[in-house]
Amino acid sequence: MEDRLVPVGKPQVEKVETGVVTTGKATRVVEIYNQDETECITIGASGSTRTPEVCDIISSFVKIPPDKIQLVSKVGVFPIKQRLSDEVASKVIALGVKSFHRPVQQYPHPIVVIGAGLGGMQTMISFKKAGRKDLICLERLGAFGGHSWIVVSNKYTKLQTESGNYHVDFFLPDAPATTEVEGDAYKTWPTRDQLLKMFREAARIHELGPLTRFHTHVDKIRPLPDGSGYAVHTFPSNNEDAEGELIVASAVITWPGNLCKYRELEWPGEEDFGGYIAYASFSMVDYREAEGKVCILYGHGAFTIENVRTLCEHRCKKVIVMCRKRNLCGMRVMSWLVGFLENPVPGTILLEGFQKMYDLVGFDCWSAHCVKTDEKRSYAQITQRTAFGVTDVYFLAGYYGLMEVLVDEIKRLTNGCAQTKKGKKIKCQLILKAVGVTPDPQKDKMLGLKELVGLWVNGDPLRPVCCNGMFVEAQNFGSFSSGPSFVSSVRIFRWFVDYPADFEIVRGILPKLRPSPEQPAYVPGARHLMPTFTAMNMVPMLGAELAVAGAQKHIKQQSRHPLKHYLSECRNEWQAYIRQWKKDGMIDESKPEPPYPYTEEMVQSWIDRTNMEWMRKAAMASQRQQQLSG
Repeated sequence: MEDRLVPVGKPQVEKVETGVVTTGKATRVVEIYNQDETECITIGASGSTRTPEVCDIISSFVKIPPDKIQLVSKVGVFPIKQRLSDEVASKVIALGVKSFHRPVQQYPHPIVVIGAGLGGMQTMISFKKAGRKDLICLERLGAFGGHSWIVVSNKYTKLQTESGNYHVDFFLPDAPATTEVEGDAYKTWPTRDQLLKMFREAARIHELGPLTRFHTHVDKIRPLPDGSGYAVHTFPSNNEDAEGELIVASAVITWPGNLCKYRELEWPGEEDFGGYIAYASFSMVDYREAEGKVCILYGHGAFTIENVRTLCEHRCKKVIVMCRKRNLCGMRVMSWLVGFLENPVPGTILLEGFQKMYDLVGFDCWSAHCVKTDEKRSYAQITQRTAFGVTDVYFLAGYYGLMEVLVDEIKRLTNGCAQTKKGKKIKCQLILKAVGVTPDPQKDKMLGLKELVGLWVNGDPLRPVCCNGMFVEAQNFGSFSSGPSFVSSVRIFRWFVDYPADFEIVRGILPKLRPSPEQPAYVPGARHLMPTFTAMNMVPMLGAELAVAGAQKHIKQQSRHPLKHYLSECRNEWQAYIRQWKKDGMIDESKPEPPYPYTEEMVQSWIDRTNMEWMRKAAMASQRQQQLSG
C-alpha cells in the first residue's frame, strides 16, 4: 500500500503549546511532530480544519514553503499520508520539517545591553542561555541593581510588591522563586539592601560580571553609515578626564530607567520657614529629623506611600499628606491577589477589596478622581499618572490619626507654618517634597530617537528600549509589579534579534510615538504599550513563548506566597506596628485596635468570582463565534 510508511514508536517529547487556533472554534488539540519525532508543537483546531491550513501554520513557524511539507497521520503503528482534502488528524508528523527551531541570525559585532538593573540583567541571561557569547553590558553606576535601587531609594526603602514576582531568575521557567540570598532569607518585602544582595548574587551565579563594563556612560548611539551595525559612543562616568571609547555593536538593547531626576518645586518663604525641608527621594532625607514633629508630606504618588511608613517608623508626631489630587494606593492583599491569579482581576473586584482598607480612613475609593464607573458601579476604569503605592501602614496610620490626607496646595511658607491656597495655616516643623521622579529627555537624544515604533527606536528591530511604567490605566489588573512585564519584554527583544525578518509581520500595526517637550518618547503610556504587546501574538511562536512567560507570574506567586502564610505575615506586620506605636506613645491606647481587614474566606471569594467572570466572558465569546460561523 503506497500510503504506508515505516512504523514508528511513540516519542516521549515535550509538547510546546503554540496558542495558535485555526479558523473557527477550537474543539480539539492537534499535536504536530517534526519528521524524526524529537519535537512537538500543538495547535487548536476544529472539525473543519484541513491539512493545507495546518501546513500554512507550520510554514509560518519554520519558514519552509507549505508545498514542501507533507503531513502524515499517526494511526496505529503506521503513519498515513494526509491528503489536501482530509480533515487534519489529531496527531501528525510533518515530513520535510527537521526542526521547529529556526536558525537564528548571526552577527559580526557584539550585542550591547545598556543598563545592569533587573531588565538588563535578565536580557543578558536570556541571550547567554540561548547560546549568544558576544555580549557587552554597559552600566553607568558601579554595581548591579539599577539606578532606581542604588540611587533613588534609601536604606529604609522596601519592595512594595511581593518578592516572588521580583527577582532576577523570575523569567526562567525552571527556576524556583528566590527564597535565600547570600545565606540570608529573601523576605516577602525585602529592603533595598536585600534587593541589591539579590542582584549581586544573581550576577555571580550567571557570570555577568566579566561581560559588564561599570562606570560607563553612553553618550550617543547612531547607525553606522553602511548599515552594518551601530556606533555606541561612551566615556567613563567616574573620570571626566579619561578618554571615551567607541563600541561597534550589531544590536543595542537599552534599559535606561525612567526615575532619573526629582521634580523640582520651590515655594515663596522657604528661607523663612526655619524648619527642615528636603526632597523625599535620592537619599536626601535625614529621617532622624522627623521624631516628635508634625510633617507635611507633599504629593500623593508611590514615593509618598513609602515615606508615610518611614516617617512613622521614625516616630514623627503626625504626617499630613498634602496633594492636588488624591491618587489611589494599593494594599498588600490586593497586590498579592492580582499576582496570584492567572486571569486579571476586574476593576470592580479590585475596588471592592480596596474599600476594605479605605473604610479605616473614611474614604470612598470609588469617588476618587482616577475612577470612571457608572451609577450601578458595574465596571471600573482606573487611570492615574502614578503607580499604585502598595502599603498597609498608610491606612493603619490614618486610622490612628498619625496620618491625614489634605487635598490642597502650599501657597507660601512662614516661620514654622505652611499657608495653603484654601486658606489653611498648618503649623509644622518638617516638609518633604514627594512630587515625583521624572524621566530624562536627554535619553531620547542619546538614543537618536525620532519615533518610537512599538518599543523600537525608529522602528529598528535591533534597537529596542524599555523601562517600567509609572502609571495606571486599566479595567482589569494582572500585576502591581514591574517584574512580570519585564519578562515579556526580554523575550520579545531577543526574538527580533534572533529573527529580525519577523518584525515585518507587526511593523505596520505597531503604535508610533514622537518625543514631546512634556514627555520623552522612550517612556510610553498604557495606550501605546497595550497594543504593542497585543501585536506580538501576530508572530505565532513568539505568542506561544509569551504565554509561557506570562504564566510565570501566577505559578511563582502561588509557590512562593501561599494565601494562608501570606495573610499571616500581613497580620503579624499589622500587629507589630500597633504594638510599636503604643510602646512609643504615639497613639491613643484607648482607641480600639482594628482587626486586619482581610480574611482567607474573603480573599477566596474574590479568587472564585474573578475566575467565574472570565469563564462567563469566554462562554459569551464562544457563543458569538458560533453565531458568526452558523
